[in-house]
Amino acid sequence: MEFMEELKRLGVNVQEGVDRVVGDEALYQMMLGMFVDIVSSNPVQTEDFDGEVHEELTERVHTLKGAAGNLSILPLFTRYTEILAMLRAGRIVEAKSAFVETEPIQRNIVDCIRRYQNA
Repeated sequence: MEFMEELKRLGVNVQEGVDRVVGDEALYQMMLGMFVDIVSSNPVQTEDFDGEVHEELTERVHTLKGAAGNLSILPLFTRYTEILAMLRAGRIVEAKSAFVETEPIQRNIVDCIRRYQNA
């Protein structure tokens, strides 16, 4: 399956993402690679929701939400928007539960990008 088609199947609004970079598909693909780097440098793990202080976690989730939104990676943008709202409202247990559901979606999208970037 072609890269962009697989991303579409995963819920990414590829056309909107390409439109955001003035129709330059190669630039969009490069930026998808940068998204993988952003995910790596702003890791979120289930255990991050445990404990008392969640400021750093909130910042990382905000970064991931923004990066996903800029690239029209809608499944992650939508979910990280919800998680961020829950964190800011102090609804940590709900945020953790939402993240557990989000983690495999993110893994599938990141794996797809890596697979095609390394091909």
